[in-house]
Amino acid sequence: MTKDDVKSKEKSIHDGVSPINVPDEDDEDKLFQMLWEYLVPPCGKAQTAQGEIIRIAGRVQHEFLANGCINWDEDFHKMLDAFLKYLRLGNRFSEEDLEIAEFFVGRVKESGDNAFIDDQLIGVLCSSAMTWVKQNPKVIAPLKTEYVR
Repeated sequence: MTKDDVKSKEKSIHDGVSPINVPDEDDEDKLFQMLWEYLVPPCGKAQTAQGEIIRIAGRVQHEFLANGCINWDEDFHKMLDAFLKYLRLGNRFSEEDLEIAEFFVGRVKESGDNAFIDDQLIGVLCSSAMTWVKQNPKVIAPLKTEYVR
């Protein structure tokens, strides 16, 4: 195996400045994982708005599906508030799509507060994040936020 073979097998991580290329992938779960690996650092917040919206959706998804909302707290509410703010940046969601997103984010908050796990709600959250990233290939700086997760 040559150095080039090893290099081609390494995962590509976004440099924080180049346009964001979303790969063509029909499987939404696989695409979400690809975007996570490409845009989200191993720890801490992402260096782009695109990475941070994926990170928020992924953290909420993990809390619901892996932890059963055991760690659900005000930080998750703040993350979801920021999620909605990201949808308004750059090539923003339409007003109608924003209203739908607000409805679903409200349901996610309620579900987390009650430890009620609804895979469909989480799927909509992740799908919305991916749609927004696809609409915004030009890097956007992340928002200043109050959450620490």
